[in-house]
Amino acid sequence: MPSDTPTVCVFAPSILVTVTIEPGDEDFGDIHFHLGGQGYWVARLVRELGERPILVAPVGGEAGQVVRGLLRSTGLDFAPVGIEGSSPGYVHDRREGDRIQVAEARSPDLNRHEVDDLFARTLQHAIGAGLCVLTGKRPGDTLPTDFYLRLAADLAAADVRTVGDFHGPELSAHLEGGPLDILKISDEELAADGMVADAEAGEEEVFGAIDELRGQGAEAVVVSRALGALASFKDVAMRAVSPRFHVVDTSGAGDSMTAALAVGMVRGLSPEDSLRLACAAGSANVIRHGLASSPADLISRLAPLIEISRP
Repeated sequence: MPSDTPTVCVFAPSILVTVTIEPGDEDFGDIHFHLGGQGYWVARLVRELGERPILVAPVGGEAGQVVRGLLRSTGLDFAPVGIEGSSPGYVHDRREGDRIQVAEARSPDLNRHEVDDLFARTLQHAIGAGLCVLTGKRPGDTLPTDFYLRLAADLAAADVRTVGDFHGPELSAHLEGGPLDILKISDEELAADGMVADAEAGEEEVFGAIDELRGQGAEAVVVSRALGALASFKDVAMRAVSPRFHVVDTSGAGDSMTAALAVGMVRGLSPEDSLRLACAAGSANVIRHGLASSPADLISRLAPLIEISRP
């Protein structure tokens, strides 16, 4: 049963309004309105897995009104920070099968007062929950990178546990400001950051990057890969292998893993069980449409199928 008070605070630099045109009858399409963005997807699956998240994000303009309305309809706890600019969004056309972007509106610049309000609101709810999931910026998000540095320092000072799902400047800033309890990062992101040669890097090279990140302040690191993950929890290296399911859409698999890792931390699961739950959540995501929206029952059925071994 979900807690009466939030157990996970999820910080999102932005929440998007997404409009998707799906195939319909004859010349007409079905138009769907949803919320999008890494933070929203993480919060949604945290709740599906039985915990109570509270989502903190800036919202504004006409798109912000849509965000508030859609979030009310989901029942998710939401701590919005009002901004003058309009929340971002995009329009996708999927009538031919592929996802074609028709239009996109980027995130607005936040003024100093809005950044301060967002920082204070995030810290407030993170302290209340005792655990904060931090997600990275999308292309076009203009939140100052030192936001992550300051937040890392203050979360550590308040003894708030942290799960990070980001890379690049946000990750570097956070690790400069304070430690991460768990970092979830993909092999593609490691390659983008120059920590491995490419996304097809071998296990030895990936574990070398994991060791480097742990030396910088990430206490546990989980690297998502095509069929599972490589991880290190407090010097214990692990390999997780997922069944080879038919893939429908890989988008949202990493966010599903992050949500599961946060749930595992709230429940005090062992590293093996947390990794197994995370990989099951990722697998459940890729075999169906809908980002980070897999049912908890499916994830629990898949978890025993994840093979955990020591390299």
